[in-house]
Amino acid sequence: MQLLNLNIDKIIIHQVYQRDAEGHKVTPMQSHEYTNFSATAMETFKQRVVEALGESSKAVEMEITNQETEDLPTLVERSIDEDGVTFAVSSYDFAVKLTNAQHTKGIPGGIVVVFTGTQGHPAKKFLGIIKAETHSAYEKEVDDTTGEISLKYVEEVLLTPSSKLYKTAGFFEKANYDSTSSNLNDKWVVMVSDSQISKAGGKAAAKYFYADFLGCGYPQTSARTTKQFYDEAKDFIKALDVEEHEKSDYLNALTTYLKVDTSSTISSSDFASKYFDQDTQDSFTEHMEDAGLPTASFTKDVEHIAGNLKFRKVSFSKNVKISAPSDSFKNLITMSTIEGDADESGTPAEWTQVIIKDKIVKQE
Repeated sequence: MQLLNLNIDKIIIHQVYQRDAEGHKVTPMQSHEYTNFSATAMETFKQRVVEALGESSKAVEMEITNQETEDLPTLVERSIDEDGVTFAVSSYDFAVKLTNAQHTKGIPGGIVVVFTGTQGHPAKKFLGIIKAETHSAYEKEVDDTTGEISLKYVEEVLLTPSSKLYKTAGFFEKANYDSTSSNLNDKWVVMVSDSQISKAGGKAAAKYFYADFLGCGYPQTSARTTKQFYDEAKDFIKALDVEEHEKSDYLNALTTYLKVDTSSTISSSDFASKYFDQDTQDSFTEHMEDAGLPTASFTKDVEHIAGNLKFRKVSFSKNVKISAPSDSFKNLITMSTIEGDADESGTPAEWTQVIIKDKIVKQE
């Protein structure tokens, strides 16, 4: 979204920690004072916000899914109009919620920047949250006199171009909304980005951040549903108790179904009826339904899987790989399982016989 006339009036920073060696939560460190940037530093901070959430960013719009009293979107709704003294206290709840959302020891700690302001014409309110990840005891420095987080530390983590480990969210008040509606999606546009994840794969942020912490979810677009269909179907095929060459045939069929088939809609039952026997059809449709795929047909949109459909790749255990355009793979390569040399116990190894219906034109 466009972020015009951006103004930031409050910034407060708390610190969250990685779970300890036993997996227990570590209480976040609370700040009581606001961070006051110089005019130059504030402009740089604004630019970071625009880069993370603005029109040319990789941020995606999400839906608010959790709207109970203790959920973060309700905290945003409640705290955004608080005065400076009250907001300094309630902003710590954001750090507590993030600590609770970081379920595993592998998630690093960092600083949590909570800030409010206005943007747009006419000016509308927004609340932003940045988690800047830090590692290995790299903790905030506190000024002994003021008790505030060191500006030097904040500027190093947030404002230098090399700092890229950001997870960023913004709750932006809509220009027009029904003030009587109890659905927070009617009032707020939520934008979320994660500098470590590209949305080219259909993702835009770590799940613990957007779901467990923010209480949001992806809008179920056709492109996202199609990618989910592709991923779940591929997982189902890989887990089938059949010969590897049969799995290869099924994977070729999946590519054909999504890439070549001229139908504008797809469904689990349609794919199953075209390519599986009756018993496998039932298992497949049950698997897809359990994974949350629609039971009815939906619009096909291969935006997020276009790259997957161009090439088929097969990897073997000894670092041997075969890669070819999907159409060539289907028409020119056949694979079958054969018995190889016996081991010390007399059990034959399982080998794969590959036939490529073409001649070698180049070796490197």
